[in-house]
Amino acid sequence: MPSADDDARWAEAQRVLDGLPSEALEARVRRWRWLTILLVVGLLLLSVAFAFAVAAWAGDEPPATEDEPLWREIAALAVAASALVLVAVGSIVQWRVTRRLGGLRSPLTVLDRRQRKLLLQELRGTVPVEPEHVPLVRHLAERLAAQQWLLIFQLGLLLMFVGQFIGSPSAWRLGFVVVFGLGIAVVAPLVRRDERQARRFLAEHPDPRVAS
Repeated sequence: MPSADDDARWAEAQRVLDGLPSEALEARVRRWRWLTILLVVGLLLLSVAFAFAVAAWAGDEPPATEDEPLWREIAALAVAASALVLVAVGSIVQWRVTRRLGGLRSPLTVLDRRQRKLLLQELRGTVPVEPEHVPLVRHLAERLAAQQWLLIFQLGLLLMFVGQFIGSPSAWRLGFVVVFGLGIAVVAPLVRRDERQARRFLAEHPDPRVAS
């Protein structure tokens, strides 16, 4: 049976979805911003340490005696250019969609993990949809339907690694390509499944504001 805290979170999420101010949401946004800053700083420090480690390891390799063939340089540039286009398109479109849907100020952020899981189950049809949850499930579906642009962004990153490997083959660059490629191969079917389920829910539950 839902507790008073659950009811309060559901009501707060609906308030955010309706565009009303929420102190709980603003507190979460401020906390997430600080966590994001710490994460970015940590990743930058880790990247610098990794770059020094790779440079030290590569410094032990014997220098190349011949220049890279022209075809390899041309192929690397072509792949890198394609990668930049995909990364730019994927990141820009995803940013615009996320911003339109509220970004960090999504009503889903004031719900706990169990409540978000319930909305996902309602979207997938594994549990009946509560009528009062339909607007929140629609919001979740809109966010999931836009995740295809994340795949395009990740494909662009993969092509960047491929271009680096073509231009200057090495074991660690090949490892990046293989690991990242396997990651996309695992994630892509899951994202596509969520996208199909989200679009099905949106079609079955049209926005009443648009329908009217």
